[in-house]
Amino acid sequence: MIDSPVDMPLAVDMDGTLILTDMSIVSAKRVFLRYPWMIIITLFLELTGQRAKWKKLLARKLIFDPAELVYHEKFVDWVTGEKARGRTVILATASDRFLAEVVAAHVGLFDDVIGSDGKINLRGKRKAESLIARFGEKGFGYAGNSKHDIPVWEHCGQVIVVNPESGLLDKVGNSADLVFE
Repeated sequence: MIDSPVDMPLAVDMDGTLILTDMSIVSAKRVFLRYPWMIIITLFLELTGQRAKWKKLLARKLIFDPAELVYHEKFVDWVTGEKARGRTVILATASDRFLAEVVAAHVGLFDDVIGSDGKINLRGKRKAESLIARFGEKGFGYAGNSKHDIPVWEHCGQVIVVNPESGLLDKVGNSADLVFE
């Protein structure tokens, strides 16, 4: 593996990258079992383009222990090494920020957390815009796992693919600096 530039902040996606699940699915399963009427509210919000709002709604109702989640251990070990070298590490997720902060506190590696906030669903282009506004074009590394991360990788200085979804490596091509399967 190559060493990463310590002065380039590292943004890490959560769902499917840091953790090997999706917090929207975890939230929906657990919350709907306790509050089945929320299925209708969630469907309405999804159909009316208010994904960030339903993520926030479910996040506030979810009871979970972040230690129960399955983490990508090899990748977490690598991020731990990057942090030890002095690199700034940001958790950047489309999951609701409230849930991301719980996971980040459990992991203990992150300098900051950005996530969906009830109004903006921080995925794809919106996540790219947020990171560019903060760190500049090509001024950050980004670790992700899905086609939704391609707009972010197009603007980052280090492309890290973790636990890639089917066919993703074909789309990313040789632009990946590091790959964790």
